[in-house]
Amino acid sequence: MEAHLAAPFDLDSLAALCGMSRFHFSRSFRTTTGQTPSGWFMQRRVQKASEMLRKTNVPIIEIALEIGYESPSHFAQVFRRVTGVSPRGYRKM
Repeated sequence: MEAHLAAPFDLDSLAALCGMSRFHFSRSFRTTTGQTPSGWFMQRRVQKASEMLRKTNVPIIEIALEIGYESPSHFAQVFRRVTGVSPRGYRKM
């Protein structure tokens, strides 16, 4: 999952790679990590975006596209929900 953060999240493919049903994969993943697969994926995308916002001057729209969000507004909404601050606000901190 880490290597494919820019790809759309696909629970069926992940479960198939592990030879498990969606249900068993999700349950095992949550037991192991404490998060749902989609929650982990979203959290990791935001972590990567946070690193890029801190360490680079890449425009926010390019960061959104690079980590797999087709819409900068959707990226900003998810980022704010996870961090409590907008991507622009995070960069200014």
